[in-house]
Amino acid sequence: MPILLIKYERKMVLKLKNNTSNYILSSVDNALEVLDLLSSNYELSATEVGRMLNIGKSTAFRLLTTLENRGYVKKNSNNKYRLGMKFAFMGSIVLDRMEIIKHSHPFLEELTKDTNETTHLVILEEDNNVRFVDKVTSPSTIRMESFIGLKRPAYCTATGKVLLAYKDENAINEYLKNTNFIQYTQYTVKNAEELREILMQIRKDGYGIDANESEIGLTCYAAPILDPSGKAIAAISVSGPSERMYINKQKLISSIKSTAYEISNSI
Repeated sequence: MPILLIKYERKMVLKLKNNTSNYILSSVDNALEVLDLLSSNYELSATEVGRMLNIGKSTAFRLLTTLENRGYVKKNSNNKYRLGMKFAFMGSIVLDRMEIIKHSHPFLEELTKDTNETTHLVILEEDNNVRFVDKVTSPSTIRMESFIGLKRPAYCTATGKVLLAYKDENAINEYLKNTNFIQYTQYTVKNAEELREILMQIRKDGYGIDANESEIGLTCYAAPILDPSGKAIAAISVSGPSERMYINKQKLISSIKSTAYEISNSI
């Protein structure tokens, strides 16, 4: 892209900044401008970035070094920078999430209609926490309250344990080695050895359980959505008050496994 066009775009950005200047963090904004610039140029040096963005070379170097440390840019042997592969990974995540949400939502609606409980679609993020990306709320007065975007540790959620169980052995070992097992209730998984046994059982049974582990009075049953290679790309869950979930346990587990199987086969 010609430098003249880049300068024009920068003016447009500055115009937008003026309307929301009280809310802009300049350091973050400068870093994002560096990324915008690199998306339009294959590679640039710190000097070139500084000149194009009208910032000092040392400031440009610090911004680039920070982004490199986080994997967002990569420096070559000529001390020039380009976008890192992390963006390809993140882009695939965004596309996968959009597609899996659109594809799975009708199944969640049917599952909630069948079970009368709240259902969720959950993915495992790069930091090995789970994020709720879709839900259908139970019509019951007493029900699980949650919100899309909620993030929870994997080891104390049914969906998280299911998604961990279908990772390869090296990834599981890495997770067990680096996880701090915070006790949210007296029922929360206490250590790596206990979790390893649970993950092995999940692989045998095809479903996972969170019975009062993340919150007293709340129970969830979950099953994985598998791609054609057998990789778990997401998980679905049925959640509700523990007493009601326990009474209907077998029916709910059968429903969650059946629905996950249908979604997996329709991908």
